[in-house]
Amino acid sequence: MKTWIIAVIVIVIIAGAIAFILTHGPPHASKHINTTNTSSSSTEEMTSTNVTTSNVSSNSSMEALPPGAIELNYNAQNKTVFIYLYASPTAANPLNFNGTTEGQMKIYIPENWSILFTFYNPEPVGHALAVVDNNTPIPNQVQLSQDGKIIFEIGYNGGSGIYNGETVSGLLHDLPPGYYWIACPIPSHAESGMWVDLISTNVTVPYEVV
Repeated sequence: MKTWIIAVIVIVIIAGAIAFILTHGPPHASKHINTTNTSSSSTEEMTSTNVTTSNVSSNSSMEALPPGAIELNYNAQNKTVFIYLYASPTAANPLNFNGTTEGQMKIYIPENWSILFTFYNPEPVGHALAVVDNNTPIPNQVQLSQDGKIIFEIGYNGGSGIYNGETVSGLLHDLPPGYYWIACPIPSHAESGMWVDLISTNVTVPYEVV
């Protein structure tokens, strides 16, 4: 009789255990799932931290420009600056670059970089663009070549220049460190104020100041 009662109790216990496993899953399963979620969360936090650190490092490497400076368009991979200049028909002096005269505009570029110039002239008077390795403080000769060595020139056209909405472009390769002018090579134009200071120096971001 006692043996039969014990057998019944054992069967009941086994049945209860089976029912528990079917309902709740095997022991420690929920702990394994929680551990996996925690590990995933930690990985996400670490990734987020790495991205933030990278951004801060990238931003901190950018050069702070002087007050009033305007960053120029450039391609750092091929070390090229893109400079757009025009003769403004609304300026007080028609012999100007972007409305400025007498070296009022100063352009700074990283040393040994190239420059892709684009020059637009909407005026009825012919203009051109030249880069001069100058030997005088300011242009003071009718012929620009007498103020220094012309190392680059576009739009001269034998002295007539471009005009009435014409545009010219050209690439100056690997400008060494130094102080130069961007000037109009048409006779007497630079002498009358049509020139810009161009400085090739140890900056990392090209910019202009007016």
